[in-house]
Amino acid sequence: RGASALVTGAGRGIGRAVAVALGGGGAAVTLVARTKSDLDETARQVKAAGGRAAVHVGDLRRPADCEAAVAAAVAAHGGLRVVVNNAGIGSHANVADTGDDVWDDILQTNLGAVFRVTRAALPHLAKDGGHVFMISSLAGRNAIAGMAAYCASKAALDHFAACLMLEVRHQGVKVTTIAPGSVDTSFGREPGKTRGAEWMLTAQDVADAVVDLLATRDAAHLSRVEMRPLRPPKA
Repeated sequence: RGASALVTGAGRGIGRAVAVALGGGGAAVTLVARTKSDLDETARQVKAAGGRAAVHVGDLRRPADCEAAVAAAVAAHGGLRVVVNNAGIGSHANVADTGDDVWDDILQTNLGAVFRVTRAALPHLAKDGGHVFMISSLAGRNAIAGMAAYCASKAALDHFAACLMLEVRHQGVKVTTIAPGSVDTSFGREPGKTRGAEWMLTAQDVADAVVDLLATRDAAHLSRVEMRPLRPPKA
């Protein structure tokens, strides 16, 4: 309780659910995304859950915004103990139809921003033993036609997280990759297709996993968690 947490992509979906869950557990949460109105609504929900919230609008594709987000969290709440790297984007297009701008946006958001936010946060996390969460995807280990850029970004994120874990574990910093399968959010929804199937994971499922992992005793480290719907449709 009382720990300072930074959540990227906190304006909606998994990021909002994680932020509210952390706030409900007593954390002071700094919310980062590009849309202020979305962040303001998340902040309202965090406060309603009993937590404290600070809003920081930034585009994490820009290196300076990554450092500014970490500085804002430290300034708002006097330190930083938890980082949830959740911001992510995707695209449905075959490789032949994927432009450089789309490729660069996905890699900068899903990988570059994670690298820069985490690098800026590490000096603060190492002071008291912090925890970095990487919200990845089973797409990092499973090829999906039409989503090469997204899958590649998550595969790279998985390996980045694994390397980081080995580097910082002896400083008392935990690194946990959470890799969900199908989650019922607007993310990844193809045009003209609806979701909302009862069999899917929910954003709250991922948020609950983050909270549960934070409750693990200091000497125990779960470095990777894969989450799947229990009863997906049969092929």
